[in-house]
Amino acid sequence: MVKIKIDGIEYEVDENKNLIDAVKDVGVDIPYFCYHPALKVVGMCRMCLIEIENVPRLQAACNTSVKEGLSIITKSDRVKEGREGTMEFLLANHPLDCPVCDKAGECQLQDNAFGSGKGNSRFEFTKRNIPQEEIGTNLIINHNRCIVCYRCVRFEEEKVGESNLGLFERGYHSIIGLAKDEPINHNYQGALADICPVGALLNKENLFKSRVWWYKNYESVCHGCSTGCNVNANVRDNKMYRYMVREVPENNMYFICDKGRFDLDWMNENRLLSYYKNGSPAKSMEVFPEVAELWKASSSIAVIGGAHETNENLRSINMALDTLSTIDGNKSVLWESRATPPQYKETEQVDFLLTKDWHPNTAGALGLNLTTKQELKGIVGDFNQGKIDLLFVIKEEIPSDINPDRLDRVIVLETNHNESVTKSGYSLPIRIFAEEGGSFTNKNGLKQDFPQSMKPIQGLLSSAGVFHRLLEEIKNPKKQEALVGNN
Repeated sequence: MVKIKIDGIEYEVDENKNLIDAVKDVGVDIPYFCYHPALKVVGMCRMCLIEIENVPRLQAACNTSVKEGLSIITKSDRVKEGREGTMEFLLANHPLDCPVCDKAGECQLQDNAFGSGKGNSRFEFTKRNIPQEEIGTNLIINHNRCIVCYRCVRFEEEKVGESNLGLFERGYHSIIGLAKDEPINHNYQGALADICPVGALLNKENLFKSRVWWYKNYESVCHGCSTGCNVNANVRDNKMYRYMVREVPENNMYFICDKGRFDLDWMNENRLLSYYKNGSPAKSMEVFPEVAELWKASSSIAVIGGAHETNENLRSINMALDTLSTIDGNKSVLWESRATPPQYKETEQVDFLLTKDWHPNTAGALGLNLTTKQELKGIVGDFNQGKIDLLFVIKEEIPSDINPDRLDRVIVLETNHNESVTKSGYSLPIRIFAEEGGSFTNKNGLKQDFPQSMKPIQGLLSSAGVFHRLLEEIKNPKKQEALVGNN
């Protein structure tokens, strides 16, 4: 930590941070466009102008080193005039199409124009008008809105490791465009739209779906893989509309990939909301007693899956299984949370964020020792041979090598309609993680809490609730029948 002066007041700040971030920690905001804490500094936009004591000219804050004794001024008339000039140049050609722009409401240009602009422009000529282009499989560029901050080009080169975009022409004619003949097709087109400080880059997937001020925002965790990226979950009318990156510098989290960002439709559509028996809809008052009878008639039971569930659900299920294993004589209960090959290996990266393990809580399940010596292959083999009498599958596909003659002894807990629901003997609907809240543990062992962001359908149980309901059914079958009624 070092001591610096900001507008005549001495503060202690972190010398390892960029000046923009260091002063923000003590409550002083410096406006900017091109700077990004996870990208190299280029100082292109000239929005972050400040005065430095004993330096005659205005300087870019992003390029200024934090060191002992530094004295800066962020609110003088010279600084204000410099920033106003920068904003006037940026707005000279920028179209006034905020009413139809999807960036409206979360646009840095709007914020900085309001906070540091003049409120009027001396530009009286016709603004330039370049047709927008589709430059990616899910990416549109509106050249008229682009302020040439170069963030998108730098992100691709520094993080993605590709050079699809470049800066072409000069001065008034400068545009960001494709440097290749092929459209962008990587896993970070959403991130390109995110880091664009204006509405120049937009994703077709989210275009014109909703205004940002209509969303309820929840600080959540991405479910797409074991990295556990931090996201803002945007919910409207109890539907998950989009994920936006939530920057958490202390966890080195600044971006999210398209795999997690756009994997949202299953939360809103094709939900499993009915109980199923042998592939046909059934009532819970019929299903639970029959599953309870199967449990009581079994001496060996196995559970596979669970790495899509929260730590809290896993612990609660484990408690229910411990009680169930002893309540009707000692039963053997195995739980193998690893249902896919990547879960058995050290973390393998697909790219700088996405891993091959598409489960958000494998580390949490392993931390609770929800594994077996037999592993998945051994459990399937024992089930096929009749050594395991009953098999529960928690939000996973039924293994392809399961003996089809024994599918009637497979109980699936699922959130959505799929082939496993129709193949299994019994299928029980459960809540999704967003309807619960809780925590996931990522590949690095970082446990991250998130709140409930969607309300579940009334009567819909969590995965843990299913096992506790089963426990109550075995302990008090008549009481449960009276409580359930005609559900």
